[in-house]
Amino acid sequence: MTNNTRQNLVLHLSGAAQPLHVALDPAEADALVEQLPEFMAAGSARTLKTADGGRFSVNFAHVATAHVENSRGDANAYGAPSRGAGFVR
Repeated sequence: MTNNTRQNLVLHLSGAAQPLHVALDPAEADALVEQLPEFMAAGSARTLKTADGGRFSVNFAHVATAHVENSRGDANAYGAPSRGAGFVR
């Protein structure tokens, strides 16, 4: 991964038209790639560390599909340091 890319979790939520992008902490992204199939199969809830140091909880029971991808721009990704203000913590 180059310096201008970041790994994002892309969630396609049941009943939502657009996917949700979450910028992940690099170590969290690496671990999630291996664990994601288990989380999806079990429909479990997990709290993940975001790239900006925050936390983001996902209930995988409500996720239709999910994957981790490299993204160049994270202006629209929750948890991205460059996003600035996001959800109130």
